[in-house]
Amino acid sequence: PRPPAAPMARMPDAPMPQGLALPPGTLPADTAAGLQNAISALRGALESRMDGLLWGGRQGPGREPAGAALFRSLLDAGFSTKLVRTLVERMPEGLDADAALAWARNELVTHLPVLGSEDTFLSGGVYALVGPTGVGKTTTLAKLAARCVAREGRDQVAMLTTDNFRIGALEQLQIYGRLMGVPTHSVRDAGELRRLLAELGSRKIVLIDTTGISQRDRHVAEQAAMLCDAGKTVRRLLVLNAASQGDTLDEVAHAYRNGVGEDVAGCIITKLDEASRLGAALDTAIRHRLPIHYMSVGQKVPEHLELARPDALIDRAFAMVERARALYTPSEADLASLWSSAKETPAVDPARRRQLLASAILRPQGGAAAVEAAQNLDDTLNWLDSDLACARARASWREYVSDGAGSSLSALADEPLAMARREFSAVCGRHLLVMHGKVGMKGDNLPGGTLLGSMLMSDRGAALAAPAQQLALAHGMLSSFAPGAAAQPDPAAALEARVRWLGGQLGQVPLVHMLEAGTSALWSALTEQGVSWVARSPGGLRVIQDECPTNLNAVGKSVGYLPVGQPGDMPGLRPVAGGRAAPLALWASGTEIGLPGRAGESAMRLVCARLIDTVSGEVAAQFFGLTNLPASQADAGTVARWLVLQDEAKAGFRYMANAWQALPAVDGAHALARQALMAGQLAAACWQLAHSPAAEVVRGPLSGVAGVDRVKLTGRMLPVALLKMYAMLEMADGG
Repeated sequence: PRPPAAPMARMPDAPMPQGLALPPGTLPADTAAGLQNAISALRGALESRMDGLLWGGRQGPGREPAGAALFRSLLDAGFSTKLVRTLVERMPEGLDADAALAWARNELVTHLPVLGSEDTFLSGGVYALVGPTGVGKTTTLAKLAARCVAREGRDQVAMLTTDNFRIGALEQLQIYGRLMGVPTHSVRDAGELRRLLAELGSRKIVLIDTTGISQRDRHVAEQAAMLCDAGKTVRRLLVLNAASQGDTLDEVAHAYRNGVGEDVAGCIITKLDEASRLGAALDTAIRHRLPIHYMSVGQKVPEHLELARPDALIDRAFAMVERARALYTPSEADLASLWSSAKETPAVDPARRRQLLASAILRPQGGAAAVEAAQNLDDTLNWLDSDLACARARASWREYVSDGAGSSLSALADEPLAMARREFSAVCGRHLLVMHGKVGMKGDNLPGGTLLGSMLMSDRGAALAAPAQQLALAHGMLSSFAPGAAAQPDPAAALEARVRWLGGQLGQVPLVHMLEAGTSALWSALTEQGVSWVARSPGGLRVIQDECPTNLNAVGKSVGYLPVGQPGDMPGLRPVAGGRAAPLALWASGTEIGLPGRAGESAMRLVCARLIDTVSGEVAAQFFGLTNLPASQADAGTVARWLVLQDEAKAGFRYMANAWQALPAVDGAHALARQALMAGQLAAACWQLAHSPAAEVVRGPLSGVAGVDRVKLTGRMLPVALLKMYAMLEMADGG
């Protein structure tokens, strides 16, 4: 019989004993009860590790993990890294975790600016509520007006609105005005504002509702100029939505504070009832020195408006952490900065590495579920190390964040190409597929324009790399493989440039370029260059069959099909029908057609692919592909599988935009090109995680890293979770 193992809670820094795993069904009765203590001990070990990374070892090896615990608690509450680091650096030595949190709470209460006395506000003046759209300015103005009427009387209050764009804005405010007996007027320009303020000179308090303007709109300055030209001092109160992200709130505060004329007088925080964390709004008020006048906690007028109290706000911020763990904190950029700031760290043996990762990934959950997650952790790490796309993405990410200027273009493009050449014979049957696609890059933290990309995939359905990217912007096109070259005049020319470059880099590898449509001129040009291609074509494309004009839809109905297998026979293919999973069979047919105006040339090969619902017998999807490949190199069934894979690969290009948003921006030469390459490689890794059946073991731990349920690990969250996982691996490896 084996001797009993010492409880893990008493030896959190010792390696986990090997060979002591109990078979299923033989766990001791107190395992579930003791599991929480074990996880707590493991989390303590990670906190110690984070503390060492945070301080670079200058506090000595015996320092307690209070700094790391405080760092994590403040990040979870939503406070910015900048403010958190300032607090941790000022923290007195010798405090335990609870005492450190209490000290930080008192510091935040002391430094949170609030309205000293409501009498100051109600003493009179003209106040304008400003801010972006949808933050609750009109409702907050009605609440303020009701509060003023209760104190000063209806004959001392008036309301104005400059919002002449939003439908019903004036009517909404007029309804509130009639209920309170307060006059309400609309203002169109600075002249009307001066006139109305002069007419309302006997009113003690005038409240102005303004048009919601994005912080990135130049009209912010015009609005501030109009209020400054009102003939009276108009104090602006910035309305901050507590449910917004910290970066957004910081942009809003910066834009409205640096407009025209006098600075904003303070802020009002709204939608506290909708926010999952309050720290970001309070952080913005502290860093921008915006005295908080009121806080709005609901929709009711006037009940849901409270005078701001620093102790109540800070306590509420910490209480929110207990109800819901932060989803995006710490971000991968924070973890990457911790990793890169470490100067000297000792080597970590595999068992210790497993402890550190388990403490970071495992969530407090039921005993059986936690034990299963811990047992799957080794399989997760092995899969991430063995999958070519994920391993390459981690290596590229390490290079990308290794220094402030980021990595070179050659490091991010040459290594994936070398990997594709090296691994071709092991991962491909006969060809290496090049999926060409595009994705829009308009949105938050995106550069705009369109990203034209090429993703390398094996003919067995595995994504490998994305080493060729082109960013089409309004002022030109930027190519990752030729950043100094002249912009291509059109997408077809840009595609030809990618094809030529990849052909030169992978000359010894048999490539097949999978194109999204195209023209006969493009297909002819590629064929003349010796390029093998398959072009997906719409059913309405006009063609010639048996010397008669027709279209592909008609041809597809006239040919005979043969079953060529299940889509699931190729890893990565998980097609759906009608938005739901369905048992599908793949049928294919091949024939020859001609193109109008090209009668003197050889016929072109057409492959028709159908996905058939095996239950109803109906056609769930149909694809048409034109190709210059002879049947001896790729029969109809092979091309049909490639067409289905191409349709699925569209998700890979959407991952590129999601990965771009998750990446920390870098400076230096060719920053956009480097970020495009890094986003492409992450997209290949995300494709593998989402589509490879073998990646199922990884999705649970990734969900734990992201703090979401497995079913909620969406395409937008997948790059975030993967980057956090890479950062934790680097910390655990002693990076």
